[in-house]
Amino acid sequence: MVDDAKLRAETQTESTVQGTAAPAMRADDHSNASPAVETPVEGRQGFLGAPVLMVLVGGLVLAIIAWFVVEAIA
Repeated sequence: MVDDAKLRAETQTESTVQGTAAPAMRADDHSNASPAVETPVEGRQGFLGAPVLMVLVGGLVLAIIAWFVVEAIA
């Protein structure tokens, strides 16, 4: 099972190649006796880049606006 993860890790990259998406992993039945073995790419929970930064900056701006509104009322 660990060898399978190493083989997948060698073929995967952080981004897609020529616009093709990485194939989805099939759902497995894992237990404590047989834990899931994933590559770093498979184990990552989300994407990186500009869209994530925009959401974080937008949330910060909204929090600052809310702070000013609360301070103006109080």
